[in-house]
Amino acid sequence: MAASTDVATIRAQRYLNEPLVERCRDLAILIDESSTTELQHVFPLLIDSLFGIVDNIGWGLHLITLRKNPLEYEALCHFLSPQGPMFSLCYKLLPDCYLKYNFPVSYLPSKIRSMLEEAVISPFYLDKIKDDQGTRVPSALSMNPFEYYIFHFAYHLCNPWLQLQQQENVWMNWETVYVQLAHCYLYHFLPRDNSTVLPMIGPYIKKTPPRKLTQSPEFRRDCHRLQTPRLLRTSILSPGSSPATGVPQQQCLPQVWRSETVVQVFLDFWLEYTEEQVGTSQCSSYLPTIPRRQSIHSGEHIRLVRAFIKTLHEFTNSATGDKSAMDELKRIILPSVQGKIYTFLRKAIYHWPLDSSFRLILEAWLSFIQPWRYIPGVTYTKEGKAEAEEERGKIHEPGRWISFVANNLLAYTAIFQQLLPRFMRTDLVAPKNALMLFRVTKVFSQPHLARMICEVESCMDDVGLSKGRLTTNQWTSIVRQQILELEGPTYQYVPIFSSAITSQIVWFLSTIKQAHLTATSLVEALETRRRGKHFLLSLWEFFNCEDYSSDDINIEERRRVPVLLATAQQQLIDIFQIKLEDIPQVAIVADQEYHDSILSTSFCHQSQMESSFDSSRPGTFVPLQEGRQTCRYIEYMGDPELQPVRTNECAFLVRNFYKLCCYVNLKYRHEITALYNKRSFFGSVCRQLVTPPTTVVKLPKRTPSGFTSGYEERLPPRLSLRPLASYTFLASMLFGIFLAWCANYGPFTFLGLASWIWIMYVLIRAALYHCFPSDANTFRPNPGVFPVSR
Repeated sequence: MAASTDVATIRAQRYLNEPLVERCRDLAILIDESSTTELQHVFPLLIDSLFGIVDNIGWGLHLITLRKNPLEYEALCHFLSPQGPMFSLCYKLLPDCYLKYNFPVSYLPSKIRSMLEEAVISPFYLDKIKDDQGTRVPSALSMNPFEYYIFHFAYHLCNPWLQLQQQENVWMNWETVYVQLAHCYLYHFLPRDNSTVLPMIGPYIKKTPPRKLTQSPEFRRDCHRLQTPRLLRTSILSPGSSPATGVPQQQCLPQVWRSETVVQVFLDFWLEYTEEQVGTSQCSSYLPTIPRRQSIHSGEHIRLVRAFIKTLHEFTNSATGDKSAMDELKRIILPSVQGKIYTFLRKAIYHWPLDSSFRLILEAWLSFIQPWRYIPGVTYTKEGKAEAEEERGKIHEPGRWISFVANNLLAYTAIFQQLLPRFMRTDLVAPKNALMLFRVTKVFSQPHLARMICEVESCMDDVGLSKGRLTTNQWTSIVRQQILELEGPTYQYVPIFSSAITSQIVWFLSTIKQAHLTATSLVEALETRRRGKHFLLSLWEFFNCEDYSSDDINIEERRRVPVLLATAQQQLIDIFQIKLEDIPQVAIVADQEYHDSILSTSFCHQSQMESSFDSSRPGTFVPLQEGRQTCRYIEYMGDPELQPVRTNECAFLVRNFYKLCCYVNLKYRHEITALYNKRSFFGSVCRQLVTPPTTVVKLPKRTPSGFTSGYEERLPPRLSLRPLASYTFLASMLFGIFLAWCANYGPFTFLGLASWIWIMYVLIRAALYHCFPSDANTFRPNPGVFPVSR
């Protein structure tokens, strides 16, 4: 048996070195053919290789996408799917309750590590702790194969070593295999259609070792604030056991413990916000080599957090009340995790930069505060469209949702007040920022939402007790307990409908009004400029579907901004019931400086587009603020052959002609220079064929000893074939070949005739050199643009 175990391990190691598609296929065959004993040692090897535990690379779950790597994407999705070979391996090893794998404590989130070190241990981790024999400090978590895989999968998203390896744009990296698998796991283990989690497995016996906990007075508070208790009561998980018997084994219902594990692990790993702070001495003592996690999460991370929140809402809203273990989990899952979701969103919003990527975290917050959007049973119209996306976002039963609003009041009010100064500092003329403001005001302007928030907030005022509301006393204890647990005893709550916030909204309305006027005038100016464009530029935009009316925003997006701002302004007035006479009647005008800067950038891009058709002007337009001059043409003073490829040139031909010319110029540089300087007929021919000597400018460069001085360099005569790479020349040749074909002449006949005419032209120009001298295409430095040090 030992020999067969070694054979399976050797086969697995050989398969792990194969290409990804073949690797997944062969490992699936190995898992299917091998016994449980043979797979015990294969499983940890597979986990280490898959998630990059050893080499910090892994199988590229964060890099492989369906668009770029379709074969690898499909292979991984099948191999790691909830009912694929990987989970089949986990379920094969699961019946052996003594088979455990160690998950290092150093991989856990910092708050969970602190809890374990202080012996403040939540029930979820109680049966998994493995102490170091020498120091009696928790060194690893001992867990079954399913838990071991889920822990590693969750850690893979926030592994700091893998974050250092990522080279692509993390904001666009959201169509990866990892994202697809995370969605599959959420949908499979948290079913929204009241189905059973497949495959059905036998009862799993968990060995719970006796452990003495530190019974400090802060134990309950710390456990609750960290949001890491076991989600389900022991009586639900173990219906046949009595807590009074003290039996160390718990029989978890098969359809529940996997769902609970997925929720708890994803919550602890994905919703921990890492701040830039120095860790404790104990933590740093055994984590000296692990890099600090990034305080700003990637776009992939935030999108998965939003998907996790939406899945929790859908899972909770699908409860039927049948009093089963799964239904009990649906009932208590959201109250158990909502505190940690709020803390994560609040800290992420506080640290997020002022750019358009903020919409990622904004949409996650909006998903959290709208549980009524995620209810089962969406009906469809005859046209096949969902009955509506608009109807789905409305509150139809206020009595059903007011308890959620009360239990998460801070998520509505505190975060809204946190966003208000941010929007005041944001450029609302930018389409993406205007859309974000509109999304927030649209959500809060929903019918019944403002009234529910107002009713819950009234419990904070003692006057509300005399208004005859039966729910006031109920919400009082809930809200006060919520504020104490999430913000602490020193937090001063400010109602969202108080006079202080209303005055800020009134001031904010003037900011929106100015942005609306600026956006309107900007659209009018761009429309006027667009109607006066040159015919050639308009033709280019038509065929290339490009609009050079601004730097990176097209005119259609600009047109939406005034509409979005006007709607957001009116919605704020309706939400806070602001009267028109309360708004100060001050003279609000458009921001002329911002208006001119956008138009200046637009003019520069249009001028750059027009100049790209003129190869004799090797420069670019740059925006400047110098009197009335908004753009200046900066001449290119380097090697003309090293200019960037223009829009009217073929990049492939430019690069290959350059390589050919470099070879010829390097091999025959002395012969070309000597022939160019001759005053004979052949020298005149050479001067017609090669580029004349050129003076270029070498810019200063940074060196270990400082900056070097700029200087001029004289390039010798050289061959240049770059004009042959222009689309104008290529189109002319194709047009000539077409005319020759129409006249019953072949393409080689036309090329021969064209070559003969060109040779005769060169010879005539060489013979009449003194009458028709060639232009000296020498690039002279412009001292007004770049001072040259001598």
